[in-house]
Amino acid sequence: MIEIQHLTKTFSTAAGQAHALDDVSLTIEDGDIMGVIGMSGAGKSTLVRCINLLEHPTSGKIVVDGQDVTGLTGAALRAYRRRVAMIFQNFGLLAQKTVLDNVCFPYKAASGRVTAENRKRALELLEMVGLAEKASSYPSQLSGGQQQRVAIARALACDPEYILCDEATSALDPASTNSVLKLLRDINRTTGVTIIVITHAMGVVEKICRNVAVLEHGRVVEQGSVADVFAAPQSQAAKVLLERVDWDA
Repeated sequence: MIEIQHLTKTFSTAAGQAHALDDVSLTIEDGDIMGVIGMSGAGKSTLVRCINLLEHPTSGKIVVDGQDVTGLTGAALRAYRRRVAMIFQNFGLLAQKTVLDNVCFPYKAASGRVTAENRKRALELLEMVGLAEKASSYPSQLSGGQQQRVAIARALACDPEYILCDEATSALDPASTNSVLKLLRDINRTTGVTIIVITHAMGVVEKICRNVAVLEHGRVVEQGSVADVFAAPQSQAAKVLLERVDWDA
């Protein structure tokens, strides 16, 4: 379980201090698919980067399975990050490496080498995402949806407990989006991995998430089950995202 407790992140700008996150508190249960949604600039990407400690919070805590990970450094931080995989909007694949080598990259990064067992596991993961036949191909030879599937296989390489998806489908066409979302849902059902979906698209949340938090100006303005929030949104931000605003009023 991830508990985000009173998280604040400020950045220094020419105009002074900017609050990217302002007293954010959330609980993400093990095995959940949790959506974090908001308009551009709401703080979604900053939140996800704080969860995996690519950004360090200005104040507050991130508690994972009862352990405060906020101040981790060195080997302890590296070990924690292996538990928290990330899938990016732009796929983040290495253009000069084959699909198989891309999936093996986490092993190389962790130990400096790739074993025969690592390669066997990588091929199993490519089979899971339906791309075993593309093992020797290069990213440029794949469609966007296929590249994101490779990124998902790479994310699974170290058997993470949590997968963070930062606008993972926003660069894809509708058919590829549906395919990737179905794959993530199936992986969640099969492995029990917890998935956190950062998006501005309510359609993505509706298809895959069980619970959702709505961010606006760095604050959580609404949270609950997807069914409840979609049925009766309380915040103006959720109403705008659901297109339930009377623009002529």
